[in-house]
Amino acid sequence: MKMNLMTLLSGVALLFAAAGCNKPSSAAAVQTAASQSSVSQTPAASPSATKVAKIIFVGKEHPCDCTRKALDAGWAALQKALGTPTKVPVEKLQVDTESSKVDPYRNQKPIMALPAIYFLDGRGTVLELLQGEVTTDQIAGVLQAR
Repeated sequence: MKMNLMTLLSGVALLFAAAGCNKPSSAAAVQTAASQSSVSQTPAASPSATKVAKIIFVGKEHPCDCTRKALDAGWAALQKALGTPTKVPVEKLQVDTESSKVDPYRNQKPIMALPAIYFLDGRGTVLELLQGEVTTDQIAGVLQAR
């Protein structure tokens, strides 16, 4: 019951954020909220115990302009942190068109801002979540710690 409530609240928060993005006067407020929500969430397992086996990048297929900017910046930061060739496989999912594919990860750690970058172990368990305006350094930090 508690997890369903968290999922519902996360969805409502995304809807409010998306609705606010279309108003020029609230764009700065949305950007500030996204900056503040760019927080990593600490995993239950110890960092040295589990290695990142896969990354899920959650975006939105039909974002507003300010969300698109954050998604593009987050994708660029992820690509830069991973290098070429990539060290870890990455799957891109869209929260607005592939919700059922996003749900297994969102149920483990709710999304508060886009992009949401899930770092998974070999069993599909979320080890870490970065979201909002993420930097290459934050992503590299998660990858090095694991």
